[in-house]
Amino acid sequence: MTERIDLDDVEVETEEDEGNDGDWLWRNDDAADIDGDVGAGSAADSAGGGTATEPSGDDEPAGDSQGDRIPHVPYESSDSPAGIPKERGGAGGGAGPAEDRAEAPEASGPHGGGVDDMATAYTYEAVQRLADPRVALAETNEWSDWIGLVGDVPAHAINSFLREHELDIDFFNGSGDGPAERLAAIGEHSMFYSERMVVVGTDGEEWMAEEAGWEFVNLDDAAESAGWELED
Repeated sequence: MTERIDLDDVEVETEEDEGNDGDWLWRNDDAADIDGDVGAGSAADSAGGGTATEPSGDDEPAGDSQGDRIPHVPYESSDSPAGIPKERGGAGGGAGPAEDRAEAPEASGPHGGGVDDMATAYTYEAVQRLADPRVALAETNEWSDWIGLVGDVPAHAINSFLREHELDIDFFNGSGDGPAERLAAIGEHSMFYSERMVVVGTDGEEWMAEEAGWEFVNLDDAAESAGWELED
């Protein structure tokens, strides 16, 4: 990692300085001046043409030490394009192999999570027979992830019943589709899709579940198991 430097310590050439990094482009200077430090040629001339002292093996060129060098991009692996990761670091890259990076978990459900356990749809005739629909649906909500209401009746009849009993449900069929069509539309890409999908209805309403591919539970059996009171 490049150490922090104080910008005030960096020598900046002023207008009074005679040398210029680009002067070799239009002057007939020796090629050695191109790669050398700015002003190195002038220093050699002032020495009277004497032999330059060879640097010792322990000496490092100015600006090449890890602590003294001015940051530039890149330093290590400078022969590689910056910003393109290499297998182990490199110019502009620190990412390791793809197998070393943790893979993001894939969504296992239709709405970003796991598939829910259960969806329950009551028929309109079934909820009409419940002595207290609010209690029954509130208890259903404790063990079912989704609750719906379907029936072979107009949509306004279902809406009126929901408002009258102040029921909060997740789905119901409208005027454009029948009860079986609404249930069949809850497929793998629906947010209501669950491992177990049950229709709670009365005698003669088994066809709704059969056409939609749902499980059917008779209201009498469900009420007996849950302890709900029914009206005749």
